[in-house]
Amino acid sequence: MRVLLATDGSDSAAAALEFLAGFPFPAGSEAIVLSVIDDRSFLGDDEFGDAFGIALQETREVQQGETERLLAAAGQRLREAGWAGSTQIRNGDPAEEIIRAAEEQGVDLVVLGSHGTTGIGRFLLGSVSDRVLSHAPCSVLIVRAPAAPQPAAAAVRERWRILLAHDSSEASAKALSLCASLPLDDSAQVTAVRVMPLVTAYRQDIQQQLNTIWQQKKQAARASLEEAVQALRWSTPHVAAELREAKDVSSEILDMAEQSGIDLIMLGCKGRGAIQRFLMGSKTNRIARYAQCSVWVVRT
Repeated sequence: MRVLLATDGSDSAAAALEFLAGFPFPAGSEAIVLSVIDDRSFLGDDEFGDAFGIALQETREVQQGETERLLAAAGQRLREAGWAGSTQIRNGDPAEEIIRAAEEQGVDLVVLGSHGTTGIGRFLLGSVSDRVLSHAPCSVLIVRAPAAPQPAAAAVRERWRILLAHDSSEASAKALSLCASLPLDDSAQVTAVRVMPLVTAYRQDIQQQLNTIWQQKKQAARASLEEAVQALRWSTPHVAAELREAKDVSSEILDMAEQSGIDLIMLGCKGRGAIQRFLMGSKTNRIARYAQCSVWVVRT
């Protein structure tokens, strides 16, 4: 797997680095560590004179040096964790450069932190993580920092609790295949969940018809979940499945993840077309924004 880790030195970026260092990615994976210098503020204006231009240049040089040191430290951390790879600095709009790098480097996954874990900062539509999630050509893993600081010894988790959102789509099948391929150890726990959206009807005849169809759908969903469980047991013996019914699918998945202390939600993304990208109320986008844990959105 070819992974692009985007970092800016923030706490959430540090959490993304530690996730990458500690999570059991497939053997032979390599990482590109990218940092983007947002130099749009360095564009000078002639009316301020030469002194202002010199000050901007000095500021740019300082930031360049800090970024180089940041990447050197991140690269060293990943090498210690057994990763092979390289580092890269780009200049420009952070979200645009991350997306461009993912396209040019042909990566399978972009990993980045979610900037802000409380308040409205987590839900800003213009955030880097939101834009990368919407426009990246590949899968995206958004890492959220733990609510409380963890000791260094806990950087590599002894147990990974993964919630796999499952349905009948091609994207979900790819997420299942990816999860089943992870070299998890025997302490990992994976739960495949399928949430069936409830449909309400008020006429008795329609209710009866829907009930018959609903029972058929539930039977098919149970069979699909059992197939998922069998596939996931190649990765870890601790696999469970849950079939739920709810009016709001994304809210049900979010509640389940929070109540179960999930470390990572994995789910498929059904497209990058114009409509799919900008439906901010979609299940994928809602889960990625509101989850209290990390979220891996798998694209076909």
